[in-house]
Amino acid sequence: MSSSGFKHYSDLLTTLHQRGHQTRVLGYAPDSSPIVSVQSGGDRLPAIFISAGSHSTEHAGVVAAVELIDQLETKHQLHVIPCRDPIGLNGFRYVMSRSLGDCDHLTSVEDAESLLREKGEILYEKEDRWLIRVGEYGYANDTLYRKFKKGQSFLEPLKGRRIYFPSSTLDIPQAGPLERAYTQIITPEAEILHLNRFHDTSWAPIEVQCTRELMAEVQPGLTFDLHEYGDDGFWLSGRRQKTKEDEMWERRMAAEGVQSVKLLGATFPEESYLPGTFFEKLEPGVFWLDALERGEGLNLVDFSARQFGPGFTIETGMRQEFEKRIEMQKTVVQTAVRVFEQRYA
Repeated sequence: MSSSGFKHYSDLLTTLHQRGHQTRVLGYAPDSSPIVSVQSGGDRLPAIFISAGSHSTEHAGVVAAVELIDQLETKHQLHVIPCRDPIGLNGFRYVMSRSLGDCDHLTSVEDAESLLREKGEILYEKEDRWLIRVGEYGYANDTLYRKFKKGQSFLEPLKGRRIYFPSSTLDIPQAGPLERAYTQIITPEAEILHLNRFHDTSWAPIEVQCTRELMAEVQPGLTFDLHEYGDDGFWLSGRRQKTKEDEMWERRMAAEGVQSVKLLGATFPEESYLPGTFFEKLEPGVFWLDALERGEGLNLVDFSARQFGPGFTIETGMRQEFEKRIEMQKTVVQTAVRVFEQRYA
């Protein structure tokens, strides 16, 4: 691993093996990349579960997950899936090559668009947004999530398939032009979702199936999903719990977690900021969500709250130094785990 993270998924796997970790293959992504987990920590139960990388542009979470395998000191079992989207981590040139052969020569998003328009079928184009089909995949220039109602006719050729769009920012480390490919899924009902959904559905992409099955096996008492968002602050979201005791510990872990990153110099979103209509603000940097009110497929932490207990989605602002993003991710996890261990001492 370089100071700037992983260029390819194979680099992540190499790093795990070089550090002496035995990886467990949970399944295989559509390109045959192994989706792996690593177990570390101690033997105590309940277990702790960490995942990252369901959105490939949010790379600091992936690096933090890999480092936490060695750096998180706990007597509890620790299970980590460091990257839930191996294909997306490999980048937009890579996903285009699955339809068009070698695309390493592409140097810009504009180059990619030109080639897609030449080789593919335009399914949708309006204003500054387009969707092109090449073989079994769709390629877009931006997110289509929440942009269209379910059942759009132009999505029919891609039902049950994937749409990719490229990272394209010039000022966010590890999300430069073509550096990552963001994966979206077209459900059999022609709804556009992304890989951090489907945890409550019988139909789910393999990446979600792997996560869901491991969690069902280890029954985590504490879950973290490491994410990032496109600003320069920090926040985390907790979930309403089924018992008063779980909810008390959830709130305590959240409060101490945000305090720990505040000591690192983290800032929190503006007072008026809400991640979504179904969130409420508990305190600066902490948002609260009832998983029953999301109104679409459950994400990993929603699923954890329903099935297992406390869990957090951690969101680090991507417009910060890459190393600082990693440090904040690790710090809030380490702090929350210390509180978790007090509960089970």
